Amino acid sequence: MKKKMVEATVKVRGKRVPVGIMNTKQALDMPTEEGMKFSHPDGKPGETDVLLNRNELKETLKRK
Repeated sequence: MKKKMVEATVKVRGKRVPVGIMNTKQALDMPTEEGMKFSHPDGKPGETDVLLNRNELKETLKRK
C-alpha cells in the first residue's frame, strides 16, 4: 500500500511556514510543536488549503 504524503507547516509570526513533505507516519512521529499543522492526506501536499492538527490527522487516518 502506498503511504499518503502530507506537508507539515508551523505558524511563525502569524504566517504558515512549510517544514517539509513526508509520509503520514513520519508526520505523526514528529516532535510536538505548538501551531504545527499538516495538509489533509487526501489532498496534494503543498497545494491543499485543508490543514489538520496532529489529533485530527490521527483520527482521519483511523477512518481509512
